[in-house]
Amino acid sequence: MKPVLTGILILALFAADGWALLTQDGRTFDVHTYHVIHDTYRAPWLDRFMGLGTELGQTKNGLFGLVFFGFFGSPTAQVTAKLAAVSLGGASLIALGAKWFVNRARPEGPSPRGNSSFPSAHAVGAAAVATLVARRHGRLGILAWAVALWIGVSRVYLGRHFPTDVLSGFLLGAIASWLVLRGERWFERLHF
Repeated sequence: MKPVLTGILILALFAADGWALLTQDGRTFDVHTYHVIHDTYRAPWLDRFMGLGTELGQTKNGLFGLVFFGFFGSPTAQVTAKLAAVSLGGASLIALGAKWFVNRARPEGPSPRGNSSFPSAHAVGAAAVATLVARRHGRLGILAWAVALWIGVSRVYLGRHFPTDVLSGFLLGAIASWLVLRGERWFERLHF
């Protein structure tokens, strides 16, 4: 029953994301939600907190975490690091292709095609790791998803992404890790 509910949730999120991206009403809702998160409340302490969330979600910090847990973690953490490396690699390539193909302007204005707004690469990585941690490390999954949500909201708060960019990134990262988890036994035997 649980896989069916998960599948229904993923389809519902894709439908909502598609509505927000492809219809005029959806785009209006996306921009309005962006302004609510970005413009409603600003404070120096919140700016710093959100900046820290974005910094935490950068690729270099994720790589540091993978290397650290890959070498010094428990055997379970080492396998999780391997799985995360595969998931992040695949999801990042798909995200880069989507950025290039969609070429959505960032809220603050146009950027180079490979650095366009859709999808949020920070959200892709955060959701990929959170999905793996939740599946393999039980209660730590709640913390991992809390950090992933912090990273995602920070991207909207700081004006780098629209909410649908983050939602799409979360979906892409979670699906990539879900697919990697389907081959978990095979990946456990990899020695890298």
